[in-house]
Amino acid sequence: MKNKMVWVVVCGVVLVAASCLLLLGDRATATEKPEAASAEVGGRGGGGLAQMRQVVGSRKRTETLNAAGNRKADKRRKGARPEQSLFDHLPKEERALCEAVQDALDAEDLERTLAAAAQAMKSENPEVRSHVVDALSWFGADALPELTIMMGDKDEDVAQSAINAWELGLDEIDEAAIRLNVSGMALRAVHGEDAQESIRSRFANAATEMIDAEEEETAASAVRVKVIQTVVDMIGSQQQSLSEAGRELYEEITGNEWRGFDEAERYLKDPDDYELPEDRKSELEEADVQPNS
Repeated sequence: MKNKMVWVVVCGVVLVAASCLLLLGDRATATEKPEAASAEVGGRGGGGLAQMRQVVGSRKRTETLNAAGNRKADKRRKGARPEQSLFDHLPKEERALCEAVQDALDAEDLERTLAAAAQAMKSENPEVRSHVVDALSWFGADALPELTIMMGDKDEDVAQSAINAWELGLDEIDEAAIRLNVSGMALRAVHGEDAQESIRSRFANAATEMIDAEEEETAASAVRVKVIQTVVDMIGSQQQSLSEAGRELYEEITGNEWRGFDEAERYLKDPDDYELPEDRKSELEEADVQPNS
C-alpha cells in the first residue's frame, strides 16, 4: 500500500513538472523580446508549436474519438461551405487563402486545414484571419497551438474570437495536468491583456483541480509545491506580462500576497504551515530582516 501511495505521488509530480521544464528556459533568455516568444510558440516552423502539439496529442485517445464524433453529430455539417459570394469580394490572393482553408475544412482534414491556416493567418486582412479562427474552432483541442497564435492577433475582434475558441478547445481536455501544461505555454506566448486573463484563469483552475484531486495529503502537497515552483519561475521571467501573470497566479493559488522570492521559498518549504511575515514580526525584527519585494 505504501509503495502504491508513493507511486501516485511520483506520477502526479512528474505530470506537473512538465510545465516547470517548459517555463524554466524563459529565465535563461533574458534578452528575448515578447515578439520573439510569440513567433516561437506561434510556430511558423518554431519549436514551441510542435511542443504544444505533442502535449495536446498526449491526451487520452478515447477523448479524441469522442470529440470527433461530437463534431460529426452536429446538425450543421462540419465545414459546410459558406456561400461563395462571401469570398468573392476579396482580392484574388486573399480569396485563394480563404478557399484553401475552406476546402481543407470541407474535407475534415486536420493536417490540410492547419497547413492552409498557417499561410492564411499571415494575411494583413483581418477578415481572412477571422475565417482562419472560424475554421480552427471546428477542430477544438487539436487546433490549440494555432488558436494560441491567433489569441494575440492585432485585431481585437479576431483575437477575442480566438480566445473563445481556445477556451472551448482547452475544455475538451479532461486531464488537468495537460490543461495546466498547455496554459503554461500559452501564458509564455500571448501578451494581450484579455488573452492573459483567460489563460491565467484556466491555469489556476487546472492547478486547483490537480491539487484537490489528490486524496492523500502528502501527494496534494507535492503537487502544490510543483505548481507554485512553476508560477515562481513565471515571476522571474524577463517578460513583464508573464511575470505579472505569475504574481497574480501566486496570490490566487496560495491565497497569500506576493512578498518576494525569499518568502516564496519559505512558503515552498512547508506550504501547510507557512506563516505570513506579520505573524513572524518579532522574529523578523530580531533578525532585522524585511521581506524582499
